[in-house]
Amino acid sequence: MFEYYNNESLRKSVIAFGSLFNGIYISRTNSDDTEVSRIRVPLSYGPKEKFLRRLEEQSGISDSTKVEITLPRMSYEIASIQYDPGRHLNKLNKRLRLVDGEDNTINSYQEVPYNIGFTLYVYARNMDDNLQIVEQVLPYFSPEFIVSLKLNNLDVILDVPIVLNNTAIQEVYEGNFMDRRLIASSMSFTAKTRVYSKLTNETPIMDSSINIDSFSGDDGDVENSNRESSVNATGGAGGGGWSENDPVVNHEL
Repeated sequence: MFEYYNNESLRKSVIAFGSLFNGIYISRTNSDDTEVSRIRVPLSYGPKEKFLRRLEEQSGISDSTKVEITLPRMSYEIASIQYDPGRHLNKLNKRLRLVDGEDNTINSYQEVPYNIGFTLYVYARNMDDNLQIVEQVLPYFSPEFIVSLKLNNLDVILDVPIVLNNTAIQEVYEGNFMDRRLIASSMSFTAKTRVYSKLTNETPIMDSSINIDSFSGDDGDVENSNRESSVNATGGAGGGGWSENDPVVNHEL
């Protein structure tokens, strides 16, 4: 039943989600609102707890030199993978697509709808940096943003809605005056994607014919007459095909 295959459907969905937030910048201005510098916000995959731990503890390549992690930063992670019954179709349906002209087909059983939950985290030292990042994300989700993906050769272009569920901002107040200030925002998303079974290559059926012989009976008796029919097809699954002269169905009526 189970055999190895890898369509990379989930992997490509994760990469597509991360690429949406890979070009976010923040601007630093002086007192007269003149832009002094523009900083690109780094993005990486990882849980929130990992980055909070790195922010609280200084690290370095030696015991004498300590380097703090730079802010602002962003990270994201997979929060959940859930089956979506609302987009369910008959799992026995078989889909196919012609490729390379008419010489080959790619087919598979009906794909399975799944919702992938993502969480995007924003870390900043001051509130202005945090709000700049959040403001560059929210306008594109109302509440969804559609991404066109090429998951495999069966669905060359698949529109995947990414829905923004909620947004929360947290500011850490505990600690003394020597502790580093941290403002963290979290945004929850749901990507409505699909997971595919194994894709197979088959030769399509290119031609078919039905031949029905004339009635024959004694004294024109239709009820006692015999009728022969045959169905012929060329091409077929697995590359074997059928011969033009080999009947697939041959029965008497």
